[in-house]
Amino acid sequence: MMLTRDKWNAARTFIFSHARPLEQKLFNYHFENGSKEDAVNELTLFQNNDGGFGKCLEPDFRLEISSPMATTVGLQIAADLQLEKDHPVISKAMSYLESVYEDQEETWHAVPPEINEVPHAPWWHFDHEKGYCGVQTTWANPNAEIVGYYQLFNQEEPLLEKWTKRSREELSKLPRPLGKHDFLCYSRLLQTLSVCEETKQYIDSALSQAVHETVCKDLSRWDEYVAKPLDAAPEPSSPFYEHLKKEINLQLDYEIKSQDVNGYWQPAWSWFGQYEETWKKAEVEWRGIITLSTLRSLAAYERIEWKD
Repeated sequence: MMLTRDKWNAARTFIFSHARPLEQKLFNYHFENGSKEDAVNELTLFQNNDGGFGKCLEPDFRLEISSPMATTVGLQIAADLQLEKDHPVISKAMSYLESVYEDQEETWHAVPPEINEVPHAPWWHFDHEKGYCGVQTTWANPNAEIVGYYQLFNQEEPLLEKWTKRSREELSKLPRPLGKHDFLCYSRLLQTLSVCEETKQYIDSALSQAVHETVCKDLSRWDEYVAKPLDAAPEPSSPFYEHLKKEINLQLDYEIKSQDVNGYWQPAWSWFGQYEETWKKAEVEWRGIITLSTLRSLAAYERIEWKD
C-alpha cells in the first residue's frame, strides 16, 4: 500500500497551514531541498540564554524556562540535522546540561519544579516529596539519552566513562519488558557509541532481546499509547529493522489507512480533561510533529507515490 499523491498533498497542506514554523522548515529541509540553516534558525528560537531548550519545544509542558527533557528534544533535532559538536546550538546545550547535573544524586532530573506553575500533561507533574516528575520512574529517561549526547558531542567530559558504565548497570537492572521511553533512550545512546565497544555490544544485545516484548505487535492497540514498530525502527537503517520487518510493513499500511481526512496523524493521548484550552493548542502542535515523523518514515520505506 502506498500513500497517494492526494494524501501526500493533504499532509503537506496541513503542515504549512497548522504546524509550527519549526516543523515547516524541517519539512522543507527533508523533502523540498530547503535550507538547513533555516531549520536551525527555527530550532534556536526554542533555546534559552542558559543554553537549554524550553519555550514549549516539548508541547506537553508549556514551560518557557529550560529543562533537561526539552533539551534532549532539541538535541534530537540538532543531531538529526547533523550539526557538528562545535556548532553554537550544540555547545550551548551541552554547557546547560553540565550546569544542571545533580552531583549528589548523579543524575539529571527531567524537568524542574517550576513545571507545576504552567499548564502540563499530568505525567509531567513534579512531585516535591520524591524530587522528580511522574515520567522519571527510572534512571534511563532521560539520563541514558543524555549520556549518548556526551558520547556524540563531548567525549572529553571527565565523567563520561563513569556515566557510560552506569548506563550499562542501570540497563541490567531495569524490569522487563522495557518501557517505551526507556527503550528509546537506550536506543539513542546505542547509536552514539563509537567507543566502549563492550558496552555497545551489551546494550545492542539487551535491546535486541527486549524489542520483541517492548514493541506492541497487536494492530488493534496501535491507536493507544504503546511502542509501535516504527518507534523502534523509523527507517531501514535503524538497528532493530531486521527484528521487526513484518510488523513494520503492517504498521506502514496501518498509518496510511489511519491518516485523517484533513491530512494529519493524531496523537494517541490527551491531557485527560486538564488545561483543556491549552491542550487544544498542544494537540495541533503534536499533529504537526507526528505528521512530519510519519511522512519521513513512509518516505524512508518508499511508501509514497512520488518516491519512484
